[in-house]
Amino acid sequence: MADVAFLARLPAVAALLLLTAACAGHPHGLPQGNPACTGGDAAMVQATLFFGLDRPGGAPQITPAEFDRFVDEVVSPTFPDGFTIQQAEGGWRDTQTGTTIREPSRTILILAPAADAAAAGALRDRLDRIRAAYIRAFDQQAVGLATSRACVDF
Repeated sequence: MADVAFLARLPAVAALLLLTAACAGHPHGLPQGNPACTGGDAAMVQATLFFGLDRPGGAPQITPAEFDRFVDEVVSPTFPDGFTIQQAEGGWRDTQTGTTIREPSRTILILAPAADAAAAGALRDRLDRIRAAYIRAFDQQAVGLATSRACVDF
């Protein structure tokens, strides 16, 4: 009977060993490098920036015209190949009061090549310049940033 129980568990043990071996070569068990893109897709970085439109202290909200001017003066010259702007409703924890705030927001989605570490570093610098400019221009605590790898075809 013991032999039957062992044989029944063998596939699960083998799968666990293979999974452990696959993760051993990657820090934190995460895959490294570009995704395996197929069908002519290009490996790119997808960056999403999160901009709140409320101002501190009850000051008037950032207007559509002010946001558009910021995009025209800062975002467009930094990413002239294009981006997508979406209206959103955001929620975040205020670092000064600890309360959760909900506010109208905008997200900007950017797809950009980052073939090597130098290109990825340059991309991050451009994203951080946009973030810093918005924080200064509109007295914000932060501008969120999420990045991931993506397969892209236009």
